[in-house]
Amino acid sequence: MERYYEHNGDIYTVRIESLGEIFRITIGDRQYDVEATLVETGHLRAIVEGRRLDVFTARQERNRYVALNGTTYHLHQRASKRKRRVGEQSGGTLEAQMPGQVVNVLVKEGDHVQAGQPLVILEAMKMELRITAPADGVVAKLYCQPGDVVERGQKLVDMADEPET
Repeated sequence: MERYYEHNGDIYTVRIESLGEIFRITIGDRQYDVEATLVETGHLRAIVEGRRLDVFTARQERNRYVALNGTTYHLHQRASKRKRRVGEQSGGTLEAQMPGQVVNVLVKEGDHVQAGQPLVILEAMKMELRITAPADGVVAKLYCQPGDVVERGQKLVDMADEPET
């Protein structure tokens, strides 16, 4: 299986091969042999290069969130390796990927943000999730504030495209 994911403006090719009990995962030009066990939905226990890791994942449509060693990665699945062209849509609604509590809101309505910039910090299942801008744009509407308890799928932020100059 080969997929393309965008992270912080870069597009990565990800290949996953099953080798019995081991998965060979290739990200760009780096290759990893991974032994993974599903603990529960969204929680994997993996051994990578001799290190035991707990990996938490969530997805919504073409967005994937992977929490690993205290860092949450926001990946956007792409149809191809082609980068977004100037003028393509970057707006949309960002939603909570799992139930949690809003710890911090790092932007305000009208702020111009860059792809990958953290917008909202959630705490869910004793881990910190950073909701980041999928592309350069403007924060059109905020639906949350620190202390709010949110459900999976609840709107957090509406993004709009950068105005043309």
